[in-house]
Amino acid sequence: MKDLQKKRFNDDTREQIITWLQAGGDSNKEGLLITDKQLELLDRWRYADEKIRESKFRREQIAGFICSKYNVSRDTAYKDIVNAEYIFSSSYPLNKKYWIQLRIEYLQKKINDAYIDRDGFTASRLEKELREYIKMYPEQIERKAPKTIVFNIQNNLLQTNQTADTAFREADDIIKQLEQKDDY
Repeated sequence: MKDLQKKRFNDDTREQIITWLQAGGDSNKEGLLITDKQLELLDRWRYADEKIRESKFRREQIAGFICSKYNVSRDTAYKDIVNAEYIFSSSYPLNKKYWIQLRIEYLQKKINDAYIDRDGFTASRLEKELREYIKMYPEQIERKAPKTIVFNIQNNLLQTNQTADTAFREADDIIKQLEQKDDY
């Protein structure tokens, strides 16, 4: 049981989910997959992030919501909050990126409302302010997911004059060529 708990809450799991999200989630082109358990964790983290962004509830209340919705312990709920803060930058200690992101979302909503109300002057002023917040928002360097290259070597099924050492040397050459390409 402890091994499973360690596996579920370690940084590797969180980093795998981040890599999967940055690659495009379900529609990623790298062919990255996450387990059903990781999808369940991600769902809880998204819910926690949603509640944090509402800015209506304290951490204790959010943990209670997570406990009741997903039938998990209080400690697990707090870990979900921490992971949501880490992944989605919705952190409680002041996080500049998070606050800029919130302001951008707020301004987008107000701009849409102004256009619905046919108030072009207010919308244009808000768009000018939005441009400034977008300039402040840090650029995200896209993580490239490592490619997995699998070589299947089957003994006695293929007759060749090539030795195993030569095959491995050629495989290393191919790997080095692939690593030098931009999409690695």
